[in-house]
Amino acid sequence: MQVGYSLAQIADAKTDEKDPCKQIYCRTPNVRLQLNNQEIFESAIETPLPVLINNKLISVYPGEIVFIEASVENGVIKLEQAVAANTHPERTLVFKFEQMDKKKDMFLEVENPFPENIKFKMGYMLTDSSKIYATSSCPVGGKLKLFEHWPYPIYQLLLTQAKVLGPSDKKVCN
Repeated sequence: MQVGYSLAQIADAKTDEKDPCKQIYCRTPNVRLQLNNQEIFESAIETPLPVLINNKLISVYPGEIVFIEASVENGVIKLEQAVAANTHPERTLVFKFEQMDKKKDMFLEVENPFPENIKFKMGYMLTDSSKIYATSSCPVGGKLKLFEHWPYPIYQLLLTQAKVLGPSDKKVCN
């Protein structure tokens, strides 16, 4: 299923459009994916890309570990900034995205440092398209790790609409 919004709509483009990496943490991803038993996909992105776009959209490529410093106040999570290292583990969400060795399967590990349960909306891009497809996601329990799995290669994961789950919110994967 295709997600009904664009990256621009999610991010509301407020950073320096000419060079957002002057203001925020960026990286230059190199993606190498096993597509099937014989085919390999490789992509080296030369232009630095932001990890966290306008404090709303998290972008994760295979092989990356992404650190997002955040805060929770009055039941609301605020994504503050992407950083190069986890120097404040008490307030840093950690996203590790990888492909199994010599297999197509992809895994995402999310670490939640907060006592509250957190939920994200997730989408992904495949190697042969610029479309964003919705995928289910499960809540990340307070002070716990979550593991997500896909049986096919994914070029990029996108996480948005971070939300603290309240006591009456259902803790379901959807």
